[in-house]
Amino acid sequence: MQADEGTTSTPGGAPPDRSAHRGRRGFDVLFLLQLFSTEAERYADQVRRHYGLAHKDVHALNEVMQANREGRPVRAGDIARRLVLSGSATTTVIKRLVASGHVVRSVDPRDRREVSLHATEHAYRAGREMFTPMTEEVLAVLEDCSDEEVAVLRRRMPQLTDAVRRAGRRAAEGDAPRATAAAGTAPPEAGPVPGTG
Repeated sequence: MQADEGTTSTPGGAPPDRSAHRGRRGFDVLFLLQLFSTEAERYADQVRRHYGLAHKDVHALNEVMQANREGRPVRAGDIARRLVLSGSATTTVIKRLVASGHVVRSVDPRDRREVSLHATEHAYRAGREMFTPMTEEVLAVLEDCSDEEVAVLRRRMPQLTDAVRRAGRRAAEGDAPRATAAAGTAPPEAGPVPGTG
């Protein structure tokens, strides 16, 4: 859902609220990032279905692979927190990933009471196969960029990612405007919702 952009009315018939952020530098870039995020999610949905993976499986596997790359342990509780899942839902996801050969469990050598998760070579191979088309298409665009443009993206993309991460924490803590269903209007500070379409 895009809030405040190209919207002429709300379900209740009231005129849409204007965002307090509309005049800020880069406001239009939020919608470009939203489009990118939405298309990336659609691509991931297409390939995960082809490989028989559930939506949460892909996110959990990504968390395991990222932790493995960084050399830090990752446990079921870490997955539950990152994906905002219950303990039982996390167990189900991990069982599916183990059964499909994407993840193995092993006793953490630093704490024998803990079980760490590790992505298998099968998972890395499947990941490369799944994302090769997107990698090739995106790299073709980046290769057409100047060194300066790539340098800006390299510097700014992690900052934007951290900004979304902080926003997620704020939303989880209840620091997000709520729409009033009865009024049929969007919250006054509404902007685009990354990852939704």
